[in-house]
Amino acid sequence: MLDTDRERIRQKMGPFLTEELGYRISDFQLDREILLEIDSRKVISLADLVVHIDGRFLMVIRGGPGSVVTRESGTIAIARLLEPDYIIPWAVQASLFEAALLDVRKKRAVAYGWDAIPSRSRLLKMTSDWPPPKLPEKRIPVERQILYSYDTHG
Repeated sequence: MLDTDRERIRQKMGPFLTEELGYRISDFQLDREILLEIDSRKVISLADLVVHIDGRFLMVIRGGPGSVVTRESGTIAIARLLEPDYIIPWAVQASLFEAALLDVRKKRAVAYGWDAIPSRSRLLKMTSDWPPPKLPEKRIPVERQILYSYDTHG
């Protein structure tokens, strides 16, 4: 295991999600990738954890050092891009000390703190209005540019 900020956040997040919030190990997909190519430069962006329950992707979780506020837009962008048929409606940007719960549809934070991360049962209630909208085609290059910018310069 690498000793990086991202890995330390993942090691904190796993037990918190399963032991305190009721998620199951089988609810998670790890390291979902998106290949971005801007001006012939290729970058792979990662969603650290994607919550997948009953065949639906419900929430993206990304970790990174520093302020979560500065990384919110990149996390929202990856949640809007991962699935071709719909935006993943919720996201969390976390550091070791703080977290932001992000409403991906509205593109904004709705709560801060590790206690803002929804439990499994709460997330299922939050996503009961299914399916979420599909990302409009014209927004795809914009969201890709946002994600590229945050993951290469942020």
